[in-house]
Amino acid sequence: MKENAAQSVNADLRGFTYALAPYMRKQEWQMERLENRLARLRQSLAESREQRAALDLDFQSQVAHLQLNWQPRPDPHMHQRGLGYLAQLRGHIQEKDREIEALCEQKALLQADCFAQQRKIDGLKEHRADAIQEYANDAARAAAAEADRSWIGRLYYRTARGAESFENLP
Repeated sequence: MKENAAQSVNADLRGFTYALAPYMRKQEWQMERLENRLARLRQSLAESREQRAALDLDFQSQVAHLQLNWQPRPDPHMHQRGLGYLAQLRGHIQEKDREIEALCEQKALLQADCFAQQRKIDGLKEHRADAIQEYANDAARAAAAEADRSWIGRLYYRTARGAESFENLP
């Protein structure tokens, strides 16, 4: 809302310089870096979830294959290798679950950093709007003072020449 108020100021802002502009740009760049890191992290999280789903699908298909090929007299070595492969897949699935959990924690921390950075930027924007409003008020006061000096000067000039009295002045 203050930003809209700053935009509706009717003063000439060509002379306005915001002292914290370099700091604001630095904060905006930092926000962009955080957003880029968050986007890359989200991409990694999506890829990890896809890999987890693929591992789970592979595990289910291997279980179905072992159940389908169950014989009354199974080959113990073949059955042991199948179970070993399933155990290995289960280990990969658990490892991927830990990776996904770690990525989710990193994402939450990075989102908190983004929110904190956005609050800083919002505070700077509000401060800039206040500075613009103060500049506009100062410019209006200066213009009013100049108008007063001009009026007083004309009054003096007119009264010094005796052309008009105080009652007839505009």
